[in-house]
Amino acid sequence: MHTVGALVLAVVAVAACVPSISPKPTPAVIASMPDTIPCEHAVKATGDDRGAIKAEYRWLDALYPHHGPVGQSLHGTGRQRFDILTFTRADGRAALVCFDISESYGRL
Repeated sequence: MHTVGALVLAVVAVAACVPSISPKPTPAVIASMPDTIPCEHAVKATGDDRGAIKAEYRWLDALYPHHGPVGQSLHGTGRQRFDILTFTRADGRAALVCFDISESYGRL
């Protein structure tokens, strides 16, 4: 189980930082995605504000396909900023993913 968790975290870290999701999420990876990725383990989103937002949604669409509508909220203090997305997974379970947008926040 720890191996699957490590794989998921590796995919999470890589997928958010590149324009395309690589490696392409497999059904096994998608099925193993947790319902919650807290800010303590936030997915890193890079680029300017617009690029980071697009990367977040590409990542979400790839790893949580057929999800429901997305709610968004901004949290943070000092230099740390988090974009928290809430949504319903395809199977109806509530989900939350926290993205670290500290590097991109305020960069247009």
